[in-house]
Amino acid sequence: MPYLSLMHRKTAPCPSSSLLVLVVLLGLLPLGAWHCAGRLKTAAAGALMEDMVAATNQQDDLALVTQAAPTYLLLLEGLHHSSPHHGRLLSSLAQAYISYATLIEIDDPERASHLYQRAMTYGRQSLAEEKRLAPFMAAPFAGFSGIRGALKRQDLEPVFWAALSWGAWISTHTDSMAALADLPKVILLMEWVVEQDEALLYGSPHLFLGMYHAALPAALGGSPEKALYHFDRALTLSQGQALMVYVQKARFYARQIFDRPLYESLLNQALTLPADSNPDLILQNTAARKLARKLLEETDVFF
Repeated sequence: MPYLSLMHRKTAPCPSSSLLVLVVLLGLLPLGAWHCAGRLKTAAAGALMEDMVAATNQQDDLALVTQAAPTYLLLLEGLHHSSPHHGRLLSSLAQAYISYATLIEIDDPERASHLYQRAMTYGRQSLAEEKRLAPFMAAPFAGFSGIRGALKRQDLEPVFWAALSWGAWISTHTDSMAALADLPKVILLMEWVVEQDEALLYGSPHLFLGMYHAALPAALGGSPEKALYHFDRALTLSQGQALMVYVQKARFYARQIFDRPLYESLLNQALTLPADSNPDLILQNTAARKLARKLLEETDVFF
């Protein structure tokens, strides 16, 4: 599912115009201005980019966004090159890569899998850069589970993007026992997010958990009943406006219980409900409709 929001300003920028910010990003400031520029560069993902992301979320042209996204990614990579240990920037990179990957996955799943790996790497690194969390990141699950006691409310967004990107990568490597062994870590992180703010991004943590409980076998913690709870909670929290919830509920839950009428009903709802009822969800809803059409075409393959 595309996620192109939640960029927050964490560093107060120097007094400047938007043009000055752009000049900083292009590296064209004179030497005397670099002290101010340094602060602007570390704040760019939050200050300039949040406006760009907000505008992108309201786009209904998937091709335009897909073609423009690589430029944005390279811009963030440039900032990362200058500040390789900036936790918030690392989290922004994870967010950007997973958002782009979800947009192209339908047409190019192999490339999307590669991008999910980059997102996961940045997401995990964003947590490892925090000294109180670093010891847990490389530990096996028994040691990793202690991270719950070290997490703070301020970690909410980095944890969400780290878990989301990590889980997305695992979903493309289900033939790897090493990858599947990390699933309990991912679930633990996302359950912590739900405890802190279940309404984050219109219930997206619940959508994530619904997908995973539906997709996993019982031996790994999967449960259709848990999946249904999380999907329905996501629908409630999004007030039924997030069409991707309908699509993923069909794709994971309805398939899992072999309910063709439910599968078709959910996908048709995604195609008939308005995509622009919430401006912040227009891009996601447009992508959801594209996926819904594809899944409907494949109905006879699965039922």
